[in-house]
Amino acid sequence: MAQTLLTPSVIAKEALMVLENELVMANLCYRDFSPEFAHVGSTVTIRKPATFSATAFSTTVAVQEIVESSVQVVLDKYYDISAEITAKELTLDIADFSSQVLAPMMKAHAQEVDNQIFQAIYKTIAGHTAVSSTPAIGDLANLMAQLDIQKCPITERRVVLHPVTQAKYAALDAVLHADKRGKSLTIDEYRIGRILGADYYMDQNTPKFTSGISDTAGTFKTGAAAGATAATIEALTDAEVIAAGDVFKVVGSDKGYLIVTGGTVSTNTVTITFTPATDATIAADAVVTFQDTHRVNLAFHKNAFALVTRPLEPPMGGARAEVQSYKGITCRVVYDYTMSNKKNSMSVDILYGVKTLDKELAARLCD
Repeated sequence: MAQTLLTPSVIAKEALMVLENELVMANLCYRDFSPEFAHVGSTVTIRKPATFSATAFSTTVAVQEIVESSVQVVLDKYYDISAEITAKELTLDIADFSSQVLAPMMKAHAQEVDNQIFQAIYKTIAGHTAVSSTPAIGDLANLMAQLDIQKCPITERRVVLHPVTQAKYAALDAVLHADKRGKSLTIDEYRIGRILGADYYMDQNTPKFTSGISDTAGTFKTGAAAGATAATIEALTDAEVIAAGDVFKVVGSDKGYLIVTGGTVSTNTVTITFTPATDATIAADAVVTFQDTHRVNLAFHKNAFALVTRPLEPPMGGARAEVQSYKGITCRVVYDYTMSNKKNSMSVDILYGVKTLDKELAARLCD
């Protein structure tokens, strides 16, 4: 059988295909495909879809301009994996080289990409619902209802579960036979199936949010008008910490809210700011329920989050290098030979940024 030469180009193409197969979150969110070169710390602008509003018709139409908004993403995540490559490994055909060398390297890259996506986005998400003490299909229905309340499109919804959370629902009939419904988006190995209009996946990198709250119930000290973004909460336990990233719900509103600034409870009271603004008038003494420490399972529309990668420029020295892009992901492969110790070395590096595009298109399933 003819041997495939392991050039940087061949390695880079194979590396991207391996990476694509290992990614979970990165395969499920919006991907930017612009090809221009960039460097660490660059800020790139990506387009968001145009939005319109329906107006009542009487005698003439109200013409709306087609205006696409944009968001800036900082390319602040630059990760590298380098290794010494033996002469024997360089003589392998591409199948052996992929399984023995590239696959472990790209799996590590995939885990870090997924982890970085989670860490960048989950503390921006306010909408939430909780796993009940006896997990039931109603929990997942409530999760979809939360997205509905936030006016998330009903198409292209996906849910990513922590392994422990997945195990809690695994025996439910709707989950057990979910793989028989619908068509897989991608990443079959991690796919659970289609349930209540969303595609479910398991991701081993799903994070856990540690809260400083154990006494989860409090009350609004005074009422709040619709549009409020601050409140004083009382009936809490002294010395507990309400921090950015905590989420709560309040009687009188169906939405979830995210703490922007909090503080330490003193004399059973703390003043907070939060997002989004209240969608209804909140009565004085309305009960507030905070979520304590939880696994951050995420339900979202594909346009909720963006992963933006950019090609790194080839080195200016004598090292052999290749930059390749595949389905919106770009990596650079460089390998060289050091004469002094007669060793080959190879590196695979990736430059990317992560951004929440629309926090209303996502919700947490807190477990």
